[in-house]
Amino acid sequence: MNPKFLEKQSGAVLPLVLGILLTVTFLLTTLLQMPGGLLRVTLRYAQMQQRIYDGESALIAYLEGFPEDFFKLPKVERSRRGPWVDLSVSAGEKCIHVLAGIACDSACGMLRSSKLRHEIYEGFRQQLNREITMVRPPLTLQIKSGNRRLLGLASAGSSANSQALWVQEGDLFLDLDDDGKHAPRAFSGRFIADGSIDVRGSVLIDTLRLYARGPLYLRGPLLRGTLKIQWLEAFSEDRVEIAQGVEFSGVAVARHEVAFPNVAGKVKMRYPSFAMALESSEIPMMDSTLVPDFIPGNLKPFQWSMK
Repeated sequence: MNPKFLEKQSGAVLPLVLGILLTVTFLLTTLLQMPGGLLRVTLRYAQMQQRIYDGESALIAYLEGFPEDFFKLPKVERSRRGPWVDLSVSAGEKCIHVLAGIACDSACGMLRSSKLRHEIYEGFRQQLNREITMVRPPLTLQIKSGNRRLLGLASAGSSANSQALWVQEGDLFLDLDDDGKHAPRAFSGRFIADGSIDVRGSVLIDTLRLYARGPLYLRGPLLRGTLKIQWLEAFSEDRVEIAQGVEFSGVAVARHEVAFPNVAGKVKMRYPSFAMALESSEIPMMDSTLVPDFIPGNLKPFQWSMK
């Protein structure tokens, strides 16, 4: 590896990692002066904290591009959650997770390349198709033929308020407007259609995965309210259109175009979000964009959790 690269990287991260290790060392030195049972309990707590600090340090080092064995820290496992990278490291009984994408400042300029846009298009298409069609129990994939129209959460979701549906040889229309008599409920759904998909409503959606071989539409309610989608994965082999009254965080990819017709400032793309059309070299909006992990680039984390 290039020595100049290591020198540059260590200048940014090495003080942080060494600072964490030094702090833990001082803590353990103090604990050794404690008596009896309190010492044992405190040492167990300190060991747990040490594992957490080591795990966090390993993740920081990985994100900064250090070699795996550079600091002799726990091994970082890399997998995928939807279009994003899921980095994890064991910290005793806990596991630390980091979700990340490709930083736009290192990747968005490359999207002028049709080859890289095709890699994102195909990678996301295959990943989303697997996410929808290969569901795990207790959720099951329902298969229906012909046009389908689902009105309200009661028809769109099961008793667990989630559903997976494949509409063959037809279009799917989802009208998720609540009747106003109930508090907003988080709904999750996975839908694939051989035709178009049209989603409309004023409702909070936790996770929404959509795959349409025809056009795909996301619309807010006709009157008041907002269609809020906390985690969106939307793909169309034709085009995606996102109208006013929609607020989302996620990814929208299409072959021909991803359009926001006459709604400047009325569609809220929350970070991290990404919108791209295979046949367009237009660079996405920089302020909310994080590129899915289907092309090379520097990783940028957006969510840390411990389970």
